[in-house]
Amino acid sequence: MADALTVLFKSILDHRHLAGPAFGLLALGESLVIIGTFIPATPILFLVGTLLGSGALDPLAILPWALAGAIVGYWASWRLGRRSGPLIYASRRFRPYRREIARTRLFFRRWGGPSLVIGRFVLGPFQSMLPFVAGVAEMPMRRFHLWNSLSSTLWVLGVLAPGYLFGRGIVLPFLDLIDQQSLPLALLGLSLALTIAGLSGVGYRFVKSRRA
Repeated sequence: MADALTVLFKSILDHRHLAGPAFGLLALGESLVIIGTFIPATPILFLVGTLLGSGALDPLAILPWALAGAIVGYWASWRLGRRSGPLIYASRRFRPYRREIARTRLFFRRWGGPSLVIGRFVLGPFQSMLPFVAGVAEMPMRRFHLWNSLSSTLWVLGVLAPGYLFGRGIVLPFLDLIDQQSLPLALLGLSLALTIAGLSGVGYRFVKSRRA
């Protein structure tokens, strides 16, 4: 795993002029219904955050592409759901995902528009089904675009921020204790842990306020 991440780091640096479009496509793919369950864009964006923080990549060359990909992917999934209607759930393509679709529908019914924000972080690879479900439920276009833009912005910043902080040297005072060959894996693990911790706190406060 560490060797693979090291190769990925080197490949990004060798082709940094293509980094923006490449990560835009990753964000797009992870936001598309069904397709998003097979694309692990989030861990890769964690790694990109470290390169942004260290100055190896220009944020202005990455952020617009990633944000555009996330927004367009959710919009395309919502559009597909809007055009398909409820009968699409009975199609053969979605039979292997009945449990996940049922869970996503319940999640959307409970939280409504905010589910597009929360689901980005708590539904894992099946978050890409949320905009599709919103489309089938005929969520109004203006309302969807509002929540879609907000969720995409928070998701992109959320997955890049931990790695960015690490790249800036703000966290990890114990860097010297980490084996250099294991550094990419350590970056990934730390970024994931920081993101989960931060989002858990936000999620807890949100759920608590909803119950109140």
